[in-house]
Amino acid sequence: MPYEQGGRIRPPVVPLPRPTVKPVSPAAKAVAPAPAAPTGHSRVDSYQSTPAVRASGPACPVGTTWTGDLPLSEARNAHRTNTKEQFQAALDSGANWFEGDVRKEINSDTPEMRHDSGHEDGDNLTLHEWLTMGKESGRGLKLDIKEGDQMPAVLDELEKVGIPEERLMLNLSFDDMKKWGPEIRERFPNAILAINPPTSGEVKAGDAAKMVALARELGGPATFVVRHDKLTDEAIQTFLPAGTVSVWGEAKDPVKAGEDLRERGVNGMVDIAGPHGNSWGDKADAVKNWVKTGLDSLF
Repeated sequence: MPYEQGGRIRPPVVPLPRPTVKPVSPAAKAVAPAPAAPTGHSRVDSYQSTPAVRASGPACPVGTTWTGDLPLSEARNAHRTNTKEQFQAALDSGANWFEGDVRKEINSDTPEMRHDSGHEDGDNLTLHEWLTMGKESGRGLKLDIKEGDQMPAVLDELEKVGIPEERLMLNLSFDDMKKWGPEIRERFPNAILAINPPTSGEVKAGDAAKMVALARELGGPATFVVRHDKLTDEAIQTFLPAGTVSVWGEAKDPVKAGEDLRERGVNGMVDIAGPHGNSWGDKADAVKNWVKTGLDSLF
C-alpha cells in the first residue's frame, strides 16, 4: 500500500492505475440513476453537528474521494502537500485527505502554502492554487493555519473557491481557535474544527476539558487533535463523549503506534509517520533554504 496503517503517506508514491472507459454510442447509452446524496457527517465526528453541505465532486482515483458519510477513522492523510511536487505525489497516492500549511508569503502579503517560517525546497503553491486543485481532487482538505493573522484572507479564499464544507477541516492553535472559531462556524457551519491543546506538554483531563468546552461553545463537527506521545488515557475518556480523537507525530514503528492508539480509544484521524532522521544532505538543504529566505526578504 502507498500509505502506512497510521494514515500518513510515505515515499515512494506508487501511482494508481487509471481506469479506461470505452465510448458508448448515443443510441446505446443508458441514463444512470442519480447517486444518493451523503447523509452528512458521521455523528461520531460531531458535537451537535448540523446536516453537511452537499456537493458532487469530480472523477478521482477509486477510494480517494471524501464525503461526510465517512468517519475520520477512515482518513488517510497526505501530511505535506504545500509544493507542486508534493501535491502531485499526493494526487498519485491513496490519500483521501490532503494537509497543507498556511503562512504569509515571504516577500508579499498574500498567504501561501509553507510549513516552515523560512524558505523550503520545492515550488510552493499559493493558497488559491492549493484550494482550487484540492477541490477538484475530491479529497478532504485540512488547512493547518500556522499564522492566525492570515485567517481573514483564508476565510475569504475558501468562500471564493467554494470548498464543500463536508470536506473541510481547519486546524488552529487553541488561542487562535478561540479567536477565530465563532467566525469560522458562522461562515462554514459544517466544517470540521480541529481543536488543539492549550498546552505544549502532556495533555491531561483538565486540558481536555478546556478543549471540550471550546467545542461545545462553537458547536458543529469537531475533532480533538493531540500529538500522540502527549495524549493520556484520561484525556481520551474526556474527549470521546464530545467528538473524535485525532493524533499526529512520528514513531519508530508507526503501524504498531497506530494500532496501540486505536486500542486506547483513538477514533479519529491517525497521522503517524516514521522517523525522518538527519543527514549531511538535510543540513546542506537547511543552509541553502536559510540563504534563500534572506534573499526573498530583501527582494
